[in-house]
Amino acid sequence: MSAVLSPTLATRQNLPRALVHEHRLLLAIVGVELAAALMLCWAFPHKYRSNLQLEGYFATLALGLVFALCGYTIYVMVCQRPARLLHHLRVELTAYLTRERLLFAAPVLAMMPLFSASFTVIKAAVPLVQPYAWDARMAAADAWLHGGSQPWQLLQHVLGHPYLTAIINLNYHLWFFIMLSMVYWLAFNLERRQLRMQFMLSFVLSWILLGNVMAMLFSSVGPCYYGHVVPGADPFAGLMTYLHNANEVIPVWALDVQNMLWRDHAADSTNNALSIAAMPSMHVASSVLLALLGWRLNRAAGAALSVFALLVLLGSIHLGWHYAIDGYAGALGAWIIWTLCGKLPQRSAA
Repeated sequence: MSAVLSPTLATRQNLPRALVHEHRLLLAIVGVELAAALMLCWAFPHKYRSNLQLEGYFATLALGLVFALCGYTIYVMVCQRPARLLHHLRVELTAYLTRERLLFAAPVLAMMPLFSASFTVIKAAVPLVQPYAWDARMAAADAWLHGGSQPWQLLQHVLGHPYLTAIINLNYHLWFFIMLSMVYWLAFNLERRQLRMQFMLSFVLSWILLGNVMAMLFSSVGPCYYGHVVPGADPFAGLMTYLHNANEVIPVWALDVQNMLWRDHAADSTNNALSIAAMPSMHVASSVLLALLGWRLNRAAGAALSVFALLVLLGSIHLGWHYAIDGYAGALGAWIIWTLCGKLPQRSAA
């Protein structure tokens, strides 16, 4: 596959057909996800809004573009340091955002809000398909894998300090910004078309196969909600007590989000974007995908994104969001999907 659009591909007559051909597998997968979401909306009209909350996801599209622009601006400020920053950005972006590049990005930009809305509709159906039933087994598996102790207890010796917890929490929240920025940077990337398509296919398939299908098979709420769904002793009560005490020293944002999600779940709200499913950790899965992408770009990006993925894994445990096995499953699943999708772009472009 050529690194840039060929003159034939760039002609006005051939470009629309070429764009459909290039993205047909990606759009087909998203179309199946959208159809499944619409069927759920039809089957459970009391659970979902009729518009799939698309207004929120189109707002997210705009946010993603802003994040990508901010990331590029920071890169220019740190690495290039031009004398006239705004002039430099205007010249570079004007030259970069050609008609062909904008049209090339259009299928991905149009697809992302629909895909995000469809994913969250299906995720909200997790307790409808299978009520939360796996938490006790997940906690037992974690203890068995880690020598009889819960992983949070092992991490507490190192991370159990309020300011370290705040740093871990900040990194966990940065996931959203970094992920969106990378997705939209790749949407406009003509120079690495094969790698771009490998990531895009891996991205949507991981959210579908791991975040929807696997979440339904292993329906669970995670350590922070363990006491709400499993009777008897709560092996995570000590972790939650620590987090609330740390919150008195420096804000632990995860607690507010956790409380909001559980209130929404308990009220059976129609706000289906706010749903709970712990297994596997999609924070970890998507961060591993970013690390795999980074190693294909250069060693510095690979190392930085690998450290980021490791911190996300630690944060998912330390903040009570996930069992360690959730992160391991997400990382392994992402690697398998990435490897398999490495063969799909060549076939789709044949």
